Order: sequence, then structure tokens, then C-alpha cells
Amino acid sequence: MSRLVLIVAAAISVFGACKSAGMTPAMRTEIQSKVEGAQPAIQACYQKSLTTNRKLQGMMVATFSADGKTGQFQEITLRRDEPNDPVLRFCVISELAKLALAKPPGDRVVIDSYPIKFEWANP
Repeated sequence: MSRLVLIVAAAISVFGACKSAGMTPAMRTEIQSKVEGAQPAIQACYQKSLTTNRKLQGMMVATFSADGKTGQFQEITLRRDEPNDPVLRFCVISELAKLALAKPPGDRVVIDSYPIKFEWANP
């Protein structure tokens, strides 16, 4: 029986690519926490896609912004999409679009690069 492994590469160094004069360490931590909190839903996306393609794996790199007034994640695109699976792509973007910062940042915050790695492994 195989087990599913989803790695959200969420190193704080990734957020060196964030664009905003108001980006604080607390905001970086909250963004990381929000995306990690979406991991079960993103993992479910991957699990569902594996039912049609058992060899599906690879890296996605998401770019998105947090609205300054609402904190809602928006403008979500994939800079890299190795799995190249339209169902997985749509599902991941949809899950990220559900996220919002608890306290709106005041200014739009752009996250240039947030990697998500999909791979499966045997136990």
C-alpha cells in the first residue's frame, strides 16, 4: 500500500521574495501558517488526481497576493507546474483562494514564490 506525501516547502527564506514595505515577520509567519493549514485540502486534491494518474508528482510554485483591505489571497498563479494536471491545478488554486489573513495588512502583499511539492512513496 502506498502512502501519500505532500510537502509544502514553506521555509521563511521563501518569503524573501515578498514585495511590500509592510511585510513583517508576523505576517510571514501567518502566511506560512495559512498555507500549511490548507495542506489537508491540497493533499485531498492530490489524492483525487492520483486516482486518474498514479505517476503524478512534481513541484508547483505558486505566486499570489493578499488584499490590503480584506487579507484575502488573490491573483493566484502557478509559476511552475511540473505535475501539469489541470484538475490538480484548479483544485490547488481554489484551495489557496479560500485563504485570508486574519488581520488585513493595509497594503497589498505579493508572495512571489511559494513551492508545493507533490510526491508519493511506499511505506
